[in-house]
Amino acid sequence: MEIKSLLVTGESIFLERHQFLFNALSSHFSRLDFLPRQSEWYEAKLPRTVLKGLLTLRTGSLSQANAVFQKNKTAFVLKSQQAERRIQRLSKPPDFVLQIFGTYRPAWNNTIPYAMLLDYTTALAERNWSAWATFLSDRSRQDWFECERLAYHRATHIFSMSHVVKRSLIQDYGMPADKITVVGSSGDFQEPYAGEKTFGSRQILFNGSDFERKGGEIVLAAFRQVRRVIPEAKLVVVGKKLPFEEAGIVNPGHIASRSDLHQLFLQSDLVVAPAYCDPFPTFLMEAMNYGTPCIVSDRDGMPEIVDHDINGIVIDQITPEQLAEVMINTLNDPQKLTVMSQAARHKMKTQLNWNTIADQIAHTIFAMAEADRSDRASVRLREPA
Repeated sequence: MEIKSLLVTGESIFLERHQFLFNALSSHFSRLDFLPRQSEWYEAKLPRTVLKGLLTLRTGSLSQANAVFQKNKTAFVLKSQQAERRIQRLSKPPDFVLQIFGTYRPAWNNTIPYAMLLDYTTALAERNWSAWATFLSDRSRQDWFECERLAYHRATHIFSMSHVVKRSLIQDYGMPADKITVVGSSGDFQEPYAGEKTFGSRQILFNGSDFERKGGEIVLAAFRQVRRVIPEAKLVVVGKKLPFEEAGIVNPGHIASRSDLHQLFLQSDLVVAPAYCDPFPTFLMEAMNYGTPCIVSDRDGMPEIVDHDINGIVIDQITPEQLAEVMINTLNDPQKLTVMSQAARHKMKTQLNWNTIADQIAHTIFAMAEADRSDRASVRLREPA
């Protein structure tokens, strides 16, 4: 098997979010194409509204209805079969397929070699944030896990963003360790930031887009304690509009401009992320790219992004008291902030950047192709004349 062309498949939103990875991968292949998933009939506005309404009545909440709408065997099968048909109709079939995340697989009948890039598994969601793993019955749960398990086992290889995901694939899905490569992830940039970073603003930045899951109430309670010790401290909450105003809290909500968000990173002394669940958050890597140290919880892939007391701080208790204490001590230690800032930027430059990740993915795919050629040659040599 010689691999010259690569086809990237997945949900449109996931493909859009990883354009910098694909830019980096394109230098390794003679052709790189995209096949974003097309909507199914049930995803049109009217049937979607009706189905989600019924599911909301059944589950008791819209968030759980959304999970059921996405995670069910029927949707998985329809998406997978559609992807395979579209690939087979291409005028130039790809040598290999890279599927972004596991909402379906691109080869339902296993006729197309593919790998998958994963940031999480349903088994992890079930343990760490059950709203992401809601099922209507034990049978529907078993059906989904079987779809997911087969997608992983029939893949030629799995690229996981974290060791947490690799362990889940091995322990929860029975995957062999040698079929999984941990590659990490990166942020919304092609090349690492090379400009200056200063401290002293006493500004703390928090991504509150999914407020409860990301520890929003913990952040607010901790910040009130910080303000009693550092009255000039300021908290900027992006991603969500809060239903109140409070001294010291700036709340611009959603930041659509990439440059405006980059300025917020540069203006902030700290980013805080005491999330209860967050697979491998891009926000942290963007902050580190601009030299802003992060305080994170010890959940999911966050401790693999932030190295404790080197380029940021990892807290082992998601409490306002511990978060406040760490924020106060760090804001009052400008030398430590500077050292961690430099270490954060170094990690982004040498490890968590798309060029490094693309090199690792391409190298692994080409090594698999070479091993396949060697195996075929060995078989031919052993065949009787």
